[in-house]
Amino acid sequence: MALARVERVEIIATDSIKDELLVELQEVGVLQLEEISPELNLNPVRRPPRSYEPLLFRLRQTINYLSSWRKTGLSEKWLKPRPVINRQEREAILSLDWENLLKPIEQAEANYREISNEIKALEKERELLLPWQSLELPLAFLNSTETMEILLARLPRSHLNELMDLEKEEPLWIYQIRLDKRNAYLLLLIWRPALKEIEEKLKPLNLSFFFLPEPILKRARPQDTLKDIIFRLESLIREKEEAQAYLEKKSQEFSSLLPQLSIALDVFENEQHRLNAHNYFGQTERTIFLQGWIESANLTRLKQKLAPFMENLALFHRPPLEGEEPPVVLRNPAVIEPFQLITSLYGLPRPGTIDPTLALAPFFFIYVGLCVSEAGYGLLVTLLSLFFISRIKPRGSALLFSRLLLALGLSTIILGTLVGGWFGFPIRQLLLLDPLTQPVSFLLLALALGFVQVWFGTLLKVIDSLRRERNLTRFLAQTGWLILLPSIVLYGLKKIDIFGFSSLLGAFLIVLFSSPRKNPLVRFLGGLYSLYDISKYLGDVLSYSRLLALGLSTSVIAMVVNTLSGTALKIPVLGWIAAPVVFLGGHLFNLAISFLGGFVHSMRLQFVEFFTKFYEAGGKPLKPFSFQGRYVDFE
Repeated sequence: MALARVERVEIIATDSIKDELLVELQEVGVLQLEEISPELNLNPVRRPPRSYEPLLFRLRQTINYLSSWRKTGLSEKWLKPRPVINRQEREAILSLDWENLLKPIEQAEANYREISNEIKALEKERELLLPWQSLELPLAFLNSTETMEILLARLPRSHLNELMDLEKEEPLWIYQIRLDKRNAYLLLLIWRPALKEIEEKLKPLNLSFFFLPEPILKRARPQDTLKDIIFRLESLIREKEEAQAYLEKKSQEFSSLLPQLSIALDVFENEQHRLNAHNYFGQTERTIFLQGWIESANLTRLKQKLAPFMENLALFHRPPLEGEEPPVVLRNPAVIEPFQLITSLYGLPRPGTIDPTLALAPFFFIYVGLCVSEAGYGLLVTLLSLFFISRIKPRGSALLFSRLLLALGLSTIILGTLVGGWFGFPIRQLLLLDPLTQPVSFLLLALALGFVQVWFGTLLKVIDSLRRERNLTRFLAQTGWLILLPSIVLYGLKKIDIFGFSSLLGAFLIVLFSSPRKNPLVRFLGGLYSLYDISKYLGDVLSYSRLLALGLSTSVIAMVVNTLSGTALKIPVLGWIAAPVVFLGGHLFNLAISFLGGFVHSMRLQFVEFFTKFYEAGGKPLKPFSFQGRYVDFE
C-alpha cells in the first residue's frame, strides 16, 4: 500500500542541445518539468520566435466548421480505435503546406457564412414588406408633396374605430391595406399644415409609422410596387440559396479531411507544448539547467533515451529532501490497478502516507456485487467491457475505467448468483442467501462487512501513525479502539468472560491515553469523553445497511419487470411485440440505475466510513512532459 518512489532529477547540458533535449524528453514521457527556483540566479531561456498558435487557432476553427458537415454514426464515434502515429508520421505532418491546405476551406467557410447572413438579411426584408404587399402603388407615389404628407402606418386593431372618428374631424385620409387579428396596416394622407396637431392626436392610439429600409430603397426603382420588390427579393434569395447549396456540397467534400486535420491539431498542440517548455530552462552563458520529478522505476528509461547526448549533459537524481512536496504516483498489482480511479476521485494521498487502493479494492468489489445482485446484469457489463477493451483499445484513464467495469461485472456475476438471480430468476441450487425471504440475514451480512472495514481502517491508522510519528501514547489509545470494538461485539454475542476483560482493557487504554493533557484529572475526564466516539463507530457500521436496501431494490424491480412482460405477453396480437419491449427496456433501465446506485453508494462507503479513519488526501499527481492527444495516440 506504499506509494511509488519519486525522485528529483536535475539535468545540466550545453546550450546547443536544448531543442533536441526537449524532443527526447517529450518522446520518453516520464519526467515532470518544474520551474527553476529564483534562488539559483539563472537567466531564463528565450523561447524560439516560432509559434504555432496562429495555425492552431485556424485548425480549431476549421475543425469546428467541418464537424457540422460530417455525419458520424455511433460505431464511428465510440467504437472506432484511435489512430497511432510515430515520429516519422509526425514529421511528415509538420512538413505539409498547411497554408494552401487550409486556405480553400477557410474561404468556403467565409463565403458560406457571408451568404447565410445575406439570406437572413434578405428574408428579414421580405418579412417586413409582406404585410404591405397589397398596396399596388409605385414607390414614386409614396413620396410626400409640399402640401400632403404620405405615410405608411401600423395601428392596433382595437384603436381602428377611434382613428376612423379622427378622420371625420381632421384633414386626414385613410386607406386600409391589410387587416389581421392584431393590427391594421394603413396608408395615411395628412394635410401638411395640420401634421403636428394630428400627430399629437395619434399618439394615444399607439400608431407606429413604417419607413422602407435603406437597402430596399437602394435596390428599388421608382415604378416598382412593394409586390415587385418582394418578388425580386425572393429571386435574390433563391440565387443565394443555390450558391449556399454549392458551398454546402463543397464543405461536405472538405469534411473528408477532418481525420487528417484532427491529427494535425494534436501534433501541432504538442509541438507548441514543447516550445512552451523552454520556459522551464535556466541558462548560463553556455549551459542550460532543467529539473523535475520522475518515478524511480523510469530512471533507466530516461537514461537510455538520453544516452546519445551524454557527452553534452550530466544527469543527477536524488530522493526528495525534507520540506519538498513531490508529486504522487499510485502503483498497484494489475488486478488492483483499476480501483485507483476510486482513490483519485477522492484525492491522491499525500507523499509519505498510505495508498488506500489495495485496502479498498476487495470491499468495493464485494459491495457493488451485493448492491446490484443480478448476475445477468453483471454478464452484460462484463461482455461490453471486454468488447470495448479488445475493439477500441483505450488507453490511460479510459482503459482503467473499462477494466474497473470488467471487475465489477465479474463481482456482480459471482455475488448475483449467490444472493440474487439471473434477470429476476434465481437459481435456487446456487443461492446461499435470498434477500427477499431472509432480509435480516442479509442485513447482518452487510453490517458484518461494515464492521470489518471500519475496524480495518482503524488498524491502518494505527500502523500509519506508528510508522510516521512513533508516538507511544497515541499508539496505545488507538490500540484501545482495536481491542474494544471487536471485544464488545464478541462479548455481546457469546458472553465469554475473556471478551469482557478485553473490552475493559480497550476502554482503559482509551481513557488513559486519548487525552494529551498532563493534569491527571483532566486527562481522565478527556479520556472518558473519548469513549463517546463509540457512537460514531456505531453510526458508520449502520450506514452499511444501504447494501441491503440496494440489493433488495434491484431484485424486486427485476421481478416486477418479468411480471409486467408476462402480463404484456397475454395481450392479443400485440403481446409478442410488447413483451420483449417491456422485458428488454425494463431490465436495461434496472441495469443502469442499479449499477449507478451500487457504484455511487459503494464509493460513498469508502469515502465517508472508511477513508475518514486513516486516509490523508492532498497529493498532486505526477504529470510527465509527454505527448497528449485528443484524437490520436502517440508512439
